[in-house]
Amino acid sequence: MKRLTSGVAVALTLMLASAPAAMAQEPATGGTSTGGTSTSTTPSDGTTTTTPGDGTSTTPGDGTAPTDGTSTPAAPSTGTPSATKTITLTKAQNKLVQRRIHVKADGALGAKTRTALKKYQSKRKLTKTGRPNLETIKAMKMPFAAAVEQKLSGKATGTDASTTTPAAGDMSAVIAAAQSVIGTPYASGGNDASGFDCSGLTVFAFKTAGITLPRTSFEQYKEGTAVQKADIQPGDLVFFSTAGAGASHVGIATSATTVISATTKGVMEHKIDDDYWGAAYVGARRITATDTTTAAARR
Repeated sequence: MKRLTSGVAVALTLMLASAPAAMAQEPATGGTSTGGTSTSTTPSDGTTTTTPGDGTSTTPGDGTAPTDGTSTPAAPSTGTPSATKTITLTKAQNKLVQRRIHVKADGALGAKTRTALKKYQSKRKLTKTGRPNLETIKAMKMPFAAAVEQKLSGKATGTDASTTTPAAGDMSAVIAAAQSVIGTPYASGGNDASGFDCSGLTVFAFKTAGITLPRTSFEQYKEGTAVQKADIQPGDLVFFSTAGAGASHVGIATSATTVISATTKGVMEHKIDDDYWGAAYVGARRITATDTTTAAARR
């Protein structure tokens, strides 16, 4: 009996000694090992971590990005300009704003102008900055608002319209250029933002689309293709006899019924067919880059 008890004790001792080694060779609970990839499960959160043999790791179910060195690209810019950021207007445009808020139209944004602007913005529940911004000039229905917005949109997307050359013959660029100088005073022989005459304005605007026009309205009337009054479209040249017989005045159509031209009251948008302009209507011409290239060769 004593000999039997001693044998059991020896066997039990051997079993206890071999148990740690056996446990060390077994995989962790719930784990597998296949082809150099190990997977372990942590019971507390149920998250599974997989470690492939290539050294990379992913953590499914935790919502994080892979840790393989890749990154999610940033969302593209929407190109939407800030409606409340202060904008810089030309002196002529500032004068139009000042007239709308009933202060002296000197083109300078002094204290009185800023105070009046803030009152205007407050009354219409706009952002009160006391400075001109896109939101405010659109609320005022300023004729140059669309051109300003187009320029700001170009800056928001990194394609500033002031530094980007439009495609040759782009009539939208022509119209935008004309709209941007509405309010500029009339100047005989003028062809820049300090003052325009009628043909100086058209030369200036068409140049933005890579089209060179002759300097006088009479010569411009020989360019392009004749257009019936009912078929006038934005970008067409529209002629009037307001300063003598024939095509003595010219403007740029902004629609089938309106034009922008440099009148004696300054650059403005007006009707084609009201009592005054309708009586002086001469005709319209459609201009393309090809037309002016051919004309230049003839000259």
